[in-house]
Amino acid sequence: MVFYFLLYWHFLVMIMLLIIFAGMITFLIPRFPSVVLLILSGLIGFVYSILIEFKDASFFFISINLVGTSIPILLIRYLKFLKRKAEEMEEGANN
Repeated sequence: MVFYFLLYWHFLVMIMLLIIFAGMITFLIPRFPSVVLLILSGLIGFVYSILIEFKDASFFFISINLVGTSIPILLIRYLKFLKRKAEEMEEGANN
């Protein structure tokens, strides 16, 4: 089964594009709801399973897309949190 997924290189391209897209949206529009990005990612995984005519693995594609999309969202939100805390500590040290 692993060999079967390696034949579909566009699966990896889809994951990479979702990671880039989610990272850019989260960074450029911080108030954009993450749930919307995750729902879109799941829908893209479902549509992908229909396009390659492999509906039995739709749960797999959806879950991989959700994990791949949540990684940049969480990383960027954590980095923004750290930046905010660093600025607060800097203001506290100056006073």
